[in-house]
Amino acid sequence: MNKSTKGATAMSAHTKTTNGNPRSSQKLFVIGCLLLLCVSFLRISAQTPSPQAAELNEHGKAFLAKRQYKKAAEEFRKALAIQPDYQDALHNLGKAMEALGKDDEAVADYEKAIKLAPEDAIAHNDLGHALFHEQKYEEAAAAYRKAIAIHDNYPEAHNGLGAALLHIGKTDDAIAAFEKASSLDPKNVDALNNAGAALVGQQRGSEAIPYLEKALQLKPDATDILVNYGHALQQTGRTDDAIVTYQKIVKSHPHDAESWAYLGHFLYAAGRYPEAETNLHKSLALKHNQPDALFTLGAAYQAQGKTQEAIHAYEKGLALKPGDPHGLSNLGHSYQQQKQYDKAILTYQKALASQPGFPDSLAGLAASQLATNKLDDAVATYKVLIPLQPDDPGLRFNLGTALFNKGDFRGAADSYKEAVRLKPDFAHAHYNLGMSLLRLNDKQAAQEAFAEAHRLDPSLNAPNGK
Repeated sequence: MNKSTKGATAMSAHTKTTNGNPRSSQKLFVIGCLLLLCVSFLRISAQTPSPQAAELNEHGKAFLAKRQYKKAAEEFRKALAIQPDYQDALHNLGKAMEALGKDDEAVADYEKAIKLAPEDAIAHNDLGHALFHEQKYEEAAAAYRKAIAIHDNYPEAHNGLGAALLHIGKTDDAIAAFEKASSLDPKNVDALNNAGAALVGQQRGSEAIPYLEKALQLKPDATDILVNYGHALQQTGRTDDAIVTYQKIVKSHPHDAESWAYLGHFLYAAGRYPEAETNLHKSLALKHNQPDALFTLGAAYQAQGKTQEAIHAYEKGLALKPGDPHGLSNLGHSYQQQKQYDKAILTYQKALASQPGFPDSLAGLAASQLATNKLDDAVATYKVLIPLQPDDPGLRFNLGTALFNKGDFRGAADSYKEAVRLKPDFAHAHYNLGMSLLRLNDKQAAQEAFAEAHRLDPSLNAPNGK
């Protein structure tokens, strides 16, 4: 009796595995903020500075524009030594400290500036930047909201708020903030890219594409945007376009191991297995410790019938990422292909210990148990799996086979009936239904089942004398 089994699946860190579709961890770029902003809001100053302090402040701003941040900080400190409550100098010192990577000092400077001018939206926004860099996302969001409360039409603050919200798991609110930023400033590339990245992260590629295409019109060669665009294209089934996008990325960044890995992933998804293999080798030559790339390489080998090479790739990946259920499941399938069923069973069991109820592992385990005549175990496994995939006729067929071999002909007949209900042209299921009905001495129904099997597949004939 025929048995159906699940095929290999390539891996990813975040997306659900489906048969025949490689998985990969998504490399999404979200830009939290810009250090130095040029906005049109009126800067609010607490008082008129002394001429000497004002001159030093201007010197500092000139150094800031030239990215000479240490010199800028020196000038701002000189201004503050003359006039400690000079709000603009305090704010600018915060910018210099942030640019130097001293975010804690930047936060302190911004907070002092805000005390002197509580309605300075830019200072609240820049405080949000510094807090974001310190990974204090809740506090950053609060600072951005204060900036927006002062000036609602402030695209940079909405963009920064979106980045902070994304990091605290409020994805829908983050997307709304990015969309608001891009509506206020249609040429804000960061907001457009961030909206696209957030949507891709929710597997909403079709919604992401318009934002990313607008961003690419403004910055056609921006790698971060191209990365997100490639994933969006893949999510919408435009795999060939995703491949072209990633080919552009690796041409510009030939030493980027992850981009070569993603290109290999998309080539695998397109069924271009030799090319996938080549590109994954390029990725691993640049960076060998990539378990997901190794899992996808294993799947590419497996699809080409290179089972031993697939096993080697899976084992290397699992050495880097022990207990990965997808890697273990694919390794189990490779053992199954080599008819090393005991190894396959053990490997599938390890996968299920890591992720109970994983359908691919359950399917492989049940098929291996059936192949080794562990019928009670096979029946038990199929009864766990079928509620997870109730519309799969192959699982009903395999359960019927296990029950038939156990001598449970009524149970087998019921399973085969379910298989043909789900797939009316399933010739072997009709045939096996006939065999089960014969054992139940229902010859009329058996003959009808054999006749339908023969109609669908003329090579299938009723047993002699039946």
